Amino acid sequence: MTAGTAPAPVAAVVINPAKPAATSEVRRVLGEALRAAGYRTVWLETSARETGAIQARLAVASGARLVVAAGGDGTVRTVAAGLAGTGVDMGIMPLGTANLAARNLGLPLRRYTELARIAASGRATPTDLMWVRTEAGGHTGPLLTHGGADTRGPDGGPDARIGTAPGAGRADAGGHAAGIAEPPQGWARPTLGGEHACLVVAGIGFDAGLVASTRPALKERLSWGAYGLAALENLGQRRLNLVLRIASGPASAAAPEAHAAAPASPQAPRTERMLARTLLIANGGRLPAGVTLLPDARLDDGLLDVAAIDTLYGLWGWASLARQVLPPRPASYSTGGAAQVLLRRGREVTVWLERPAAVEVDGDLVAPTRGVRVRVQPGALRVRRPA
Repeated sequence: MTAGTAPAPVAAVVINPAKPAATSEVRRVLGEALRAAGYRTVWLETSARETGAIQARLAVASGARLVVAAGGDGTVRTVAAGLAGTGVDMGIMPLGTANLAARNLGLPLRRYTELARIAASGRATPTDLMWVRTEAGGHTGPLLTHGGADTRGPDGGPDARIGTAPGAGRADAGGHAAGIAEPPQGWARPTLGGEHACLVVAGIGFDAGLVASTRPALKERLSWGAYGLAALENLGQRRLNLVLRIASGPASAAAPEAHAAAPASPQAPRTERMLARTLLIANGGRLPAGVTLLPDARLDDGLLDVAAIDTLYGLWGWASLARQVLPPRPASYSTGGAAQVLLRRGREVTVWLERPAAVEVDGDLVAPTRGVRVRVQPGALRVRRPA
């Protein structure tokens, strides 16, 4: 740098060194693309305890103009947590198995030279971020209750084929102190302010069981095909007995620290009881194997798309569901029959479960809980995508 010349802007790469795809060649390609775009590059590695959010915040505090998440969906979502609301551009170098965020952003998977170019000089677009809060200890505390009031809707409950969950009409009003305990080993820690950041989808029930059953060794050998084998192991999983409340009022633009006690939506929420195999709360609808489960879900509309999926009659119900969701066409759901899909949309979703169940956020498991709340932060990120 000569006198009077402005220093090169800094790009920080937050990389998960444990990923097999995090090779020296990938590092070289990304480093060259960033240099060609005029950046000075700083490399920050994640660890089992510091998974990306802290590194991203340190990069922003140090003046980085761009932060690139290089890793799987876990690295991407935790880096996103550190960047939410900062206005600093985020690039993504997907090195994982499912790569949900990259799929929903339209990034060219495994084409590392092109991915590096997009991360270094792609078009930055506003992107929503989901925040998922669960109750510690497998119970529902005051954060998710509303005074023990009857949670049934005005008609007494939803359509009986997707609902009628006897005994699920009231939330636990035990009055336990809300808080986030240190999770058991193997479960994801909250990223910021007691909430888990999530870019694409949070799942309860079959979806979380699938994630829990997928063996890391098979993921390395079979890529996303390992999830297919895990799905077969979970077909007999018992249904969820739950209460779902969806608020469609104004979305929150607050970061987690400013959102410890979210105000109630000014619009009356919709509350329904139901039985379901799985409940998905999504920001994007594209999954591996060419499946587009929620064709209308968008990463930039300020809304959460909810799908409560139920199957009846054993394998016949699962086969019926497969016909509705498998490619080459986007999912198209029919009413009646052996597979039932209830679609909803809103800005904040609260779930009460009769029994504790595991939750997954972008493929990371959260310890079992009986209460989940998900909100959307519209335009929280500026993510670089293909021009």
